[in-house]
Amino acid sequence: MRLWSKQFWLFFSAILVVAAAIRLYQLGSIPHGVTWDEAAIGYNGYAILTTRRDEWLVRLPISFQSFGDYKAPLAIYLNGIFTALLGMTPFAIRLPFALAAILAIAGWMLLQIELRLFSKYSAELALLTGFFLTLNPWHIHYSRIAFESGMSMSLAIWGLLLFTKVLHSKFSPRWLVLSAFSASTIAGSLYTYHSAKIVVPIMIVVVFFFVQKLHKASLTLSLPTVIFTLVLLVPLIKDTLFGPGAARAGVLLFNQGLAVPELWRAIITNVFKQLDPVFLLLGKHIATLRDGGGVWGFLHLSTYVLSVLAIPLAIRNRGYTRPLLFGLLVIAIGSLPAILATEAPHSNRGLFAVLGFLTLAMVCVRIFFRYKAVFGSIILVHIFLFVSYWQVYRSDFAKISATDFQDGYIEAFSIAREYELGSNGKQKVDKVLFSSEYGQPYIYALFVRQTNPIWYRGGSLNTYEFTDKIGVGDLNRANTLIVASASQDIPAEKAVALVYGSDGEVRFKLYLTDK
Repeated sequence: MRLWSKQFWLFFSAILVVAAAIRLYQLGSIPHGVTWDEAAIGYNGYAILTTRRDEWLVRLPISFQSFGDYKAPLAIYLNGIFTALLGMTPFAIRLPFALAAILAIAGWMLLQIELRLFSKYSAELALLTGFFLTLNPWHIHYSRIAFESGMSMSLAIWGLLLFTKVLHSKFSPRWLVLSAFSASTIAGSLYTYHSAKIVVPIMIVVVFFFVQKLHKASLTLSLPTVIFTLVLLVPLIKDTLFGPGAARAGVLLFNQGLAVPELWRAIITNVFKQLDPVFLLLGKHIATLRDGGGVWGFLHLSTYVLSVLAIPLAIRNRGYTRPLLFGLLVIAIGSLPAILATEAPHSNRGLFAVLGFLTLAMVCVRIFFRYKAVFGSIILVHIFLFVSYWQVYRSDFAKISATDFQDGYIEAFSIAREYELGSNGKQKVDKVLFSSEYGQPYIYALFVRQTNPIWYRGGSLNTYEFTDKIGVGDLNRANTLIVASASQDIPAEKAVALVYGSDGEVRFKLYLTDK
């Protein structure tokens, strides 16, 4: 296939259409429910857009305080635009992340071509790696929830792509424009997710040395990108060194007070955990289903086998050293945020590594190109595995992850809001007693009510009382809506409404007391 031919662009577009279909299908309801982090991103985006302040009334922050840590800002600022246009819904919160994932696939295919890792079949391999990324469980999961890692990876891919174009350019106005866009997307990735602060700077160096035909002017060509990026990062650097952004570094092993031998032992242990086939193929050893896994792994078996076989095959066959080394480096660099942290394995922090596995898989595919039957079988097996995964993801995973995705909160607060206002024929109550057993109910109240953060801090939620202790005695309260968890001891038959999760289990029981 000729590079940049009509046939190439036809396949390129078809892959993106498939990617969009997978990532946008029932985006607001699979996974069912909205996590604390998603609700916080959605609400704070709304708060910033409407008041220029976050939930803590900090004006236009660089780091957003949230549930024991501080979030990077860019995804939250972007989210405010989408919720303003589409409303405060799970779909609106997740849409920018899904769109970023689709753009990541486009950028990844183009980056493969720009790096010129393969001397032959570069167009076919670029399309195939995009197709593999389109069907990859790891990437699909983080493109369907409002977690910042996928958006950060997308910006990093485009930043690296534009950086390679800068290095392939000549001194001209176009070169400066490319430098500015490269700097913007690279900086944007660091403003989106904390792990990018480790991954992206190292990847810039790697890409610099992997660009073919480096010459004396290459360093000069890269200078505007470096300078523009540093200028854009000044607020982030200041916040990271002297502000709340430094708090996230507390999860690193270096900050745990370990002696040097213990530190190295912990790092080596984390390497094996992060690269454990049980984690990669079966999705086990994860802390929460918010990070995917549980019933399916993060790599299809076909991708994993191809990436492992690529190492001995590339050693035996000459001409594949560059793509082999690039793939191994991307796996190592992409896994660093998880390896250097206290919790491993960690799919969210290690997401960037998926690009390395795909690169290795393409090395193996390239070697098998001469065997058409083998090549065709690889594609068929890969599609079969995806179809199986997709069925499991839409049914089994959606059910078993109900608790981890705080399923039922949005519906329960929507009903509570009607009683608070006395709307839709509901009795207006003086108090809403809401269970805090599932954690952080206040953020869902703010999300559903679309409460101005200034009003919130001024007492707008005084109608609500959050507690983890709700019992039969609370039915004696006057004119109160009681929203109890499934386990709290009030008979379900007395409830005026029950809220079910996607697993079919009761999540909340609602009771209305007499005036």
